[in-house]
Amino acid sequence: MASDMTGYLKELQAALAGSDPALVQDALFDAEEHLQAELAAGRAFEDIVDHYGTPAEVAAAYVETAEPVQPGTGAAASAAVATPDANADVQAAGVAGQNAEGAALGAGGSGAPLAAAGVPPVAFPARPGMGASVPQAPSSAWRDVFGVFIDGQVWKSLLYMLLSLGTGITYFTVVVTMVSTSLGTSILLIGLPLLLLTLAFIRGMALAEGRLVEALLGTRMPRRPRSEFPGSFFQRLWFWLKDGRTWASLVYLVLMLPVGIVYFTFAVTGLATGLALIAAPFVQLGWGRSWTDYSFTVDGVTHVWSGLPVWSMPFSVIIGFLILLGWFHAFRWIGRGHAYYAKAMLVRLAR
Repeated sequence: MASDMTGYLKELQAALAGSDPALVQDALFDAEEHLQAELAAGRAFEDIVDHYGTPAEVAAAYVETAEPVQPGTGAAASAAVATPDANADVQAAGVAGQNAEGAALGAGGSGAPLAAAGVPPVAFPARPGMGASVPQAPSSAWRDVFGVFIDGQVWKSLLYMLLSLGTGITYFTVVVTMVSTSLGTSILLIGLPLLLLTLAFIRGMALAEGRLVEALLGTRMPRRPRSEFPGSFFQRLWFWLKDGRTWASLVYLVLMLPVGIVYFTFAVTGLATGLALIAAPFVQLGWGRSWTDYSFTVDGVTHVWSGLPVWSMPFSVIIGFLILLGWFHAFRWIGRGHAYYAKAMLVRLAR
């Protein structure tokens, strides 16, 4: 049994081996914050563990909360997972006198009350893909191929790709501006506080990006920041500088600019091409002529394009539809791939 906070966190991480890395990170941050607060209040470490739970008990509570729950009977019965707001309510109730410190519930929303604390799990409406069991439609070749058009996750992936240009520009501008300014003024008195502020911005934007990735790409991401590092200004600065999360987040945020440009260009190009080919024959027929008279000159000879031949109109629609179909499948796989990439960069566990 661990005799200090460092050993406790190592045992907790070992007990959560094989779980989602984002869940593990939230559990470690929750435990670290709770242990730091209780130790600062002068409580003995053994008493803290008795109330909070052993690493094995806390790990079991987190894993149980994260696993799918079979729906119960009745119209209102459904699978449930804890949410950040719910965790805050339960934690507040424990502070008020229910002796629920062992609930292991932090702002991250991934904890669950321990049985030893006598506090039952709180059920809340489940969100599809976030730990609840969701009925799946029977698979078929037609659904696998053409179902992308009615797959909500594909549309959310497309939305993420369109938003990535704006978020990428924002991340790149803020990071590059603040890092260059703080480094340029590092020889002055204001340089080090500005550097600390820069690191805080980087970690905060990484957390916000993770929440966006979870909402739109459907993968579990960290739901809470790490608690403030106790100590002096220079201790906190050194702690953030040597923390791998800071540098991985910085690289991720800077790379989001070229990634966002590629995502946005790819999405807009595919949508515009497919929709234009589908709409062209109908626009031409509706106007009784081509939707535009386009002329161009080559070697002094003016050529006028007056629309699609009638025989080519069905092919235009078919080709446009196939382009959209292929692009929507690409949106699905790009969303999945970026979710893995974001988790690899923004979730860092101690080795």
